[in-house]
Amino acid sequence: MKTSFDLHALEYDSWYDEHSKVFDSELAAINKVLAHTHPEQRSIEIGVGTGRFAEGLHITYGLDPSIEMLKITRERKIICTQAVAENLPFKEKSFDIVLMVTVACFLTNPHQAFSEVYRILKPDGRLVLGMIDRNSELGKTYEKKQQENRFYRYARFRSVEEISEFLHEACLREVTTVQTLFRPLEMIENAEPVKYGYGEGGFVVISAIKEKHDS
Repeated sequence: MKTSFDLHALEYDSWYDEHSKVFDSELAAINKVLAHTHPEQRSIEIGVGTGRFAEGLHITYGLDPSIEMLKITRERKIICTQAVAENLPFKEKSFDIVLMVTVACFLTNPHQAFSEVYRILKPDGRLVLGMIDRNSELGKTYEKKQQENRFYRYARFRSVEEISEFLHEACLREVTTVQTLFRPLEMIENAEPVKYGYGEGGFVVISAIKEKHDS
């Protein structure tokens, strides 16, 4: 069965053109914690969508359940796989970096998904997770208008504390948290600042490391 992401993939992708400064802000926040990535490290974006972030962050591989989204991603020269986060078709310890951007709200089984992330990460590998914080003004706005949005209609927005608990249970240790998008999206005309921590910005990025005891 085709989802909204399959039926409206081009519309989804064009949102980033219409909100380019929002995208620039989110990209800058992710880059803040990806700054020390080396080209030889093996990287994948889970929930790659149309490949905007993977392309902008030089992520090599992408995975998504939507075949129509992946058609656009392949045009951006990302090596794609169609699958879901809860059942990753990769060997253990095969990636240095896993990126997930606004994916946590769509996971059907977060415990399984983060367990899978842990499994495919190499020892000391990193998960970089970008999310809309449910407790932020942006998160509250998305929730209020959720039924009007064909993409977020079935999403379950989560707080930073909820995601932190999932990461802890999966033995992924948080090392850095940054935030951006401090104003309503329609008011953003220039890239927003990036600050450490969370609680003010609508978009939060968490960097977590696979704990060493599994080596």
